[in-house]
Amino acid sequence: MDINALSQTASVRTPVANKLPTPAEVTKDFTSFLTDALNQVNQAQVESANLADRFAAGEITDLHQVTVAGQKASVMLQMTLQVRNKMIESYQEIMRMQI
Repeated sequence: MDINALSQTASVRTPVANKLPTPAEVTKDFTSFLTDALNQVNQAQVESANLADRFAAGEITDLHQVTVAGQKASVMLQMTLQVRNKMIESYQEIMRMQI
């Protein structure tokens, strides 16, 4: 077997491990995710309040639109509260762990 023939083949490329994000990058991404989620909940609450005010003033006659916006805001707020409660429970559980 000719060794020179082997050297003419294309070099084998090993896959480079994906660069793992640093803890600071993960924290920044998580923080921005939570901030965006809370902003969406706030926006839904504001939209619901605006629609209710416009309905009370007689500007909107479609009660379904107001009701759906109110329920959407309510469900989003309840979900946010449940996520917060789970995060607090998780933190408390971690604090109870013995080292």
